[in-house]
Amino acid sequence: MAWRFELYETLGSTSDLCKEKAEAGAQEKLAIQAFAQTSGRGTRGRSWVDPGGNLAISLLFRPVNATDFLAAIPFLTALSLYETARQFSAGEADFMLKWPNDLLLSERKMAGVLIEAGGRADHKWIVVGIGANLRQAPEIEGRKLSALSEVAAPPDPVVFGRNLTLQMDHWVGVWEAAGFAPIREAWLERAHPVGRHLAVQRRETYISGSFSGLDEQGRLLLALPSGEIIPVVTGDILLD
Repeated sequence: MAWRFELYETLGSTSDLCKEKAEAGAQEKLAIQAFAQTSGRGTRGRSWVDPGGNLAISLLFRPVNATDFLAAIPFLTALSLYETARQFSAGEADFMLKWPNDLLLSERKMAGVLIEAGGRADHKWIVVGIGANLRQAPEIEGRKLSALSEVAAPPDPVVFGRNLTLQMDHWVGVWEAAGFAPIREAWLERAHPVGRHLAVQRRETYISGSFSGLDEQGRLLLALPSGEIIPVVTGDILLD
């Protein structure tokens, strides 16, 4: 099944509209894309600022096994973003993935993902909202952001979106055929290296250590100064 694109000049949130259509029974492989987004959302309730000319898109999936797909989709999306950005970049652009699905350019965030799920037990939907700074990065106090235009002529957001869905098809196909192991390996090849010092922040909790890879479920492994290695399920990852 080919992706079906709906394009809008302006939306409050591509994900909100995509979820509405999912609840109304829309088939999977629906892509809702807006050229401007006024109420975009990031993870943990943050707003995603869209100054225009960037990517604002939400993709609808209806997997047979929603539980397994939810565990894999952050990494499938991250790989798809990474490879799509590379297609449009000039030379050796310094892209890197940050757990689980942020795309960094020169160690500054260029793209982020918000994953939401719902629906009946026998007809689940998963909406993957993706925002990527193509033309310009918004200025947000306290945050280091980047845009693809720093290393390449900014692509048309529609062209970028269509290439992104092709990459999504590829990586979902790899996962369906061979499971999570090759996805884990591909993600690690594109991510912050093992041994990189980082911290995990969860509200008032702050845990410092070094990156020790991913386990078989995709949890981040954090090596503490004591030598203990703990799995991280959720939290903000801060790179030093």
